[in-house]
Amino acid sequence: MSQLQVTLEEAAARAVAGGVPPEDLHPVYRALLDRRGEHAPASPGTAPSGATAGPGSPEELALITAQLTARALLVLAVTDREGTHRLRASLAPQRVTLEQSHGAGTALLEHAELEALPARITALLDRAGIAPSVPRQEVGREAEALRLTDEQVASARESLARGASPAAAFGALGDLPSPLRDALTARGPRLAASLTLHDPRHRALAGPVSWSRLWVRGARGLYRTDASDAPLGPVLPVDDGDVTGSLLAVIEEGVRFAAAATTAPSTGDRR
Repeated sequence: MSQLQVTLEEAAARAVAGGVPPEDLHPVYRALLDRRGEHAPASPGTAPSGATAGPGSPEELALITAQLTARALLVLAVTDREGTHRLRASLAPQRVTLEQSHGAGTALLEHAELEALPARITALLDRAGIAPSVPRQEVGREAEALRLTDEQVASARESLARGASPAAAFGALGDLPSPLRDALTARGPRLAASLTLHDPRHRALAGPVSWSRLWVRGARGLYRTDASDAPLGPVLPVDDGDVTGSLLAVIEEGVRFAAAATTAPSTGDRR
């Protein structure tokens, strides 16, 4: 089976109809189904409403199962004027499965060798305007991080609550340093990346673990911010190499985890 065009709802229905326990579905896919109003089936014989219940051919089922039950799922999304283009990769030590989609359209699933992943990622980076460069993950630069004050955060949230656009809400803030204003009002392509580790058998993790990062291109350069508990986290000016440096690190971590979660004994088997 080389490629398969399918909706996520149909893919989930096929997986469960083929005997995949609903709890084995990766949290990212379960959240997507919930968001679309198609909750993951509660029992192996139940499919989401409106979806095909049959599992399809063994090759199709194997491809769907590998993607939707990923142990390490890397998600890349580029949002520009044409909408959002996504790549979701189920990482593994040798062969990976990939899902590509645009907007709310159907997904294209396929098997690929791990070595083919960089080319797929490069295509997305090109769309985001990220130039090829030496990988260089920026660390230890807290002094250069750009932050809003508590008063500015409160003012921006109030404007957003009134229906203002993010550009208008942040653009209206006074005493905002130029680089921070550039980052918060940037109209360039946005690149979001996340890695979510899933271990339903609790071989290596007690529960899912997620990492996410966002880059945006402003008039003055590239900026990144990480997911945090803060309502608006610090923004760091970076070079283009920060993107590839970050992605190489999380791909290595994801592949290593996928191998460990597949081969390690479950917590209940340990003596």
